[in-house]
Amino acid sequence: MSDDTPAATTAAGEEDHWPSFDITPKAYEEAVAAIAKSMNLDLVGWEVKHLDRVEGLDGTYTMDVTARFQLAGMDFLILFECKRHKDPVKRSDIQVLLTKLQSTGAQKGVVVAATGFQSGALEFAKAHGVACVRLVDNAWTYISRHTPTTAPPVLTGTYSGYAMTPDGDGDYEFTLLTGSPDNTRSALITGSSKLSGVEVSAVAAGGGCAGA
Repeated sequence: MSDDTPAATTAAGEEDHWPSFDITPKAYEEAVAAIAKSMNLDLVGWEVKHLDRVEGLDGTYTMDVTARFQLAGMDFLILFECKRHKDPVKRSDIQVLLTKLQSTGAQKGVVVAATGFQSGALEFAKAHGVACVRLVDNAWTYISRHTPTTAPPVLTGTYSGYAMTPDGDGDYEFTLLTGSPDNTRSALITGSSKLSGVEVSAVAAGGGCAGA
């Protein structure tokens, strides 16, 4: 790597540098394969191939690098795409790999790039569980590797409160509380004399009921 390589800034704000592209694309792929081979963590049948032909639902793909292994008696396949480009990897590059994952049934996709990733590419990769890796001067750095935890659903719609009181015939009477202070006051007064017979429910507009 020459000393006059232009400096850049990573997403974390740390100083970065650009590769000089002094190796061929094939040699770059072989470097990725060599590092993948060194990752054998006592998995059964860890096997790495360069330019591996993988059958998919819509045809055969020649992948830059693949890694196969068995875990708990199950077969796993990782697809590697190697991007020794002068420009950062684009979102469309991640989308292409995702299509290959869906077609081949592979369990994980990894994009290895020399010059990093555009922000849109990283966002798409994180949303779909595609790992993004920087490989420069044999330094293997994960930019992303996991799918983010899904946020809990946000409740939407309009909710109304009702008071449920026994009517003496084995059924219940419903009194709307939302927007009606008089009904609310009456329900509280009635409930103070027989608390065990009063239930307050929230009913969502359009259906659904949850007892409180």
